[in-house]
Amino acid sequence: MFEIGSSLREARQRRGLALADVERDIHVRSRYLTALEDDRFEDLPGPAYAKGFLRTYAEFLGLEGQRFVDEYNSRFAPDDEPAAPPPVRIQRRRRLRDRVLIGLPIVAVVAGLLAWQTTRGGGPKHETMPTSSPPTTAPAPSRQPPPANRPPAVARLSFVAARGPSWLAVHVGSASGPAVYVRTLDQGQTARFVSRRLWVRVGAPWNLDARLNGKPVSLPATTGNVLATSAGLAQR
Repeated sequence: MFEIGSSLREARQRRGLALADVERDIHVRSRYLTALEDDRFEDLPGPAYAKGFLRTYAEFLGLEGQRFVDEYNSRFAPDDEPAAPPPVRIQRRRRLRDRVLIGLPIVAVVAGLLAWQTTRGGGPKHETMPTSSPPTTAPAPSRQPPPANRPPAVARLSFVAARGPSWLAVHVGSASGPAVYVRTLDQGQTARFVSRRLWVRVGAPWNLDARLNGKPVSLPATTGNVLATSAGLAQR
């Protein structure tokens, strides 16, 4: 057993990082990072956030994130509460009397229309059959092939940690968009992402080889941000 909070704090201080530096890089608020370092997990939004923040923070510091999550599960995670059953929709049967009362006005209207048609004009009418004319054939409409569904332009971005580990934070759309990957890419590993827009913060970019839609692209010389679209890779 080891202490979660003190291990995180010592690793951060060894790297000479302030909480503000970590918040800027992994997009987790300083008050949540302080809660992790003080083992105050009740101050976090919930168990799922606690595990996600814990894994992200530990791997950013070069620690084994799963080990910290396992320690949290064994000592701090609350018991899972059973999910509430879905509400049951009750359908009430309409009484026979209500159906009869609703149907009576309709029957009366139909009967009145039949009587009016019978008595109108004082007797039966002789109808003359219309002369038949040769049918005309309408030209068949020309069929045009349906328009081809063009797939939306997407950015297919891949990273290979060719020369050493590198930390990545990948968000869909922008820096405030949903995070799809926040962790360290170890040497020899590959990560691939597909979306219309990908915002990426890259740590140690000199260790990475990157490709966009199959073509090599250049990364920033130092830790920085890039935006990937089908048109190319732009530094932010």
